[in-house]
Order: sequence, then structure tokens, then C-alpha cells
Amino acid sequence: LHIYDPKVLKEQIILDLSHPGVSEDDQVSRLVTITKDPYEACEEAHALVICTEWDMFKELDYQRIHKKMLKPAFIFDGRRVLDDLHHQLQAIGFQIETIGKKISAKRIPFASSGDIPKFSLQDPPLKKARV
Repeated sequence: LHIYDPKVLKEQIILDLSHPGVSEDDQVSRLVTITKDPYEACEEAHALVICTEWDMFKELDYQRIHKKMLKPAFIFDGRRVLDDLHHQLQAIGFQIETIGKKISAKRIPFASSGDIPKFSLQDPPLKKARV
């Protein structure tokens, strides 16, 4: 997990993610990388998750971000910060998921191999058999 948050100190992020007896500070520090650069945080990631409503996220170079990400590349816009950019981001190649808004029915498969099932986050959940 890579985190970019220009307004919160690294120590506070580690503290916020730690839970006594479950995930101590040193465990979180080993599993989480906190970067000072949003582009570095996205390198070789499948997903970019926006959890704050800061306008600065509207001004990032998403073409640059997409080139560095693994594909398929997702953006989870948890605050609807990028609502005005969704069509542009889709044109770049991102699959966008956001709270309370269906973006499009276009599906991007996770794999092109015939051996691996293809699905997207917009597929309905599988029904469980009743016992």
C-alpha cells in the first residue's frame, strides 16, 4: 500500500492505521509506503483511491499516472472529486468507480487469457447456492 497525503505527517498516518494487538506501528511501517509525490505513489499500482475532497487531485497529470500504473488501471473516487473528469479519464484508459454514480457499462477484463474468467467491478455479485 502506497499513500500520498501532503497534509498529514507520516507518523500520524502510521498511528491511524495501527491497532494495538492487531497491527502495531512497526508492522504497518513495513507494509505501508508513504510518499511525498502523488506520481510515485501510483507507480505499478492497479488502483488509485481518492479519499479526500482536495481540489489538487483535479490537477494531476493523469496521462502520466496511467502510463506508470499496471493495467487494468482503476480510479476509485471516494469523494466525487473527479466527477467533471470521468470521460477524459476513461479516454486515457482508466476504469472509474465512484460513490453514488454509475459511470458507464463498458467493461475492462482483468485478463485476456481464455483460462481466466473476465469480470469487472460492474458485474453483479455471484449468487450463492442455498443449502
